Amino acid sequence: MQDKTAETLRILLVEDSLLLQDMLTEELEEIPGVKVCARAKGEQEAMELLEAHPVDLAIVDLELSEGTGLGVLRQLHSWPERFGTLHAVVFSSYGHLSVRARCSALGVAAFFDKAVGTDALIDYVERLVPKAG
Repeated sequence: MQDKTAETLRILLVEDSLLLQDMLTEELEEIPGVKVCARAKGEQEAMELLEAHPVDLAIVDLELSEGTGLGVLRQLHSWPERFGTLHAVVFSSYGHLSVRARCSALGVAAFFDKAVGTDALIDYVERLVPKAG
């Protein structure tokens, strides 16, 4: 994470479905200490938002209407001096083993399948929230 002294886990959500963006934002922000600071529908928008909003965690869908989640992950991985401490996870229904391996090689910390639901993702995010004190 970029600022370990912060008491809030700041999240960028990269998802092209506005319905899923709304649902995930609502679920994530129910977790004490979590704030979805930015939401992007595509690859370019995600990178622009990352420049403008410091975040600790990027939750990335792989299949986007504008660009790809892999493109976002590649850019994060190729610019370690800017994003080296950014935690990235994938939340996608596209989970072929070869794609998971590529995500892992790009530094993705975890892969969550949309078809299974949000429980595992929410549990994971809860464990990342900085503890006060």
